[in-house]
Amino acid sequence: MTLTAMASEKSSGVKKRAPGVRGQASPLKVAADLRDLIVDGAFKAGARITERAVIERFGCTAASVREAFHLLEKQGGIVVSARRGARVIDQQLAPPSEVFLVWDRLRWLLGEELRRRDGVINDEVQFSRAGVSNSKRLAAAEAALNQLAEAAQSPRIAELMARTALHVMIVAPERFDEIEASLER
Repeated sequence: MTLTAMASEKSSGVKKRAPGVRGQASPLKVAADLRDLIVDGAFKAGARITERAVIERFGCTAASVREAFHLLEKQGGIVVSARRGARVIDQQLAPPSEVFLVWDRLRWLLGEELRRRDGVINDEVQFSRAGVSNSKRLAAAEAALNQLAEAAQSPRIAELMARTALHVMIVAPERFDEIEASLER
């Protein structure tokens, strides 16, 4: 499950925090919102993200920020180093040529699993690109991957593909349409 999905699940029914009130933003919500900021370009590939900046922006505790960093690192959006803080992944950590090679292999593997299990996709996947934020485009791709994972009974492959899609959106957003096109087939 993606951070966005987990945060919306967790936050449904939860009151919005008052401005300036600290400690009420959950780590899942902070991670999901921070991920959207990264994907939408507020933090560029390789940018440093300080704990203090996140605390000020989201009005949360340092513990929530550390947990949010852990969640984002686990998903592959940032790298956290001791005494150096958090950084958005960059082309050195996720070279686009290698990322697309991984994507192609995983897509092939998912297709094989679909065939092996006679998986059927009921809804044809189509993406709306014009005027849609990068975070919404990524969420749509992740939803399509979840649908494919269910049909193929291969959640781990879809999870790896979602991580790869995140890397593409961060280090080569101009090429994300290639990811979308491959999911439409």
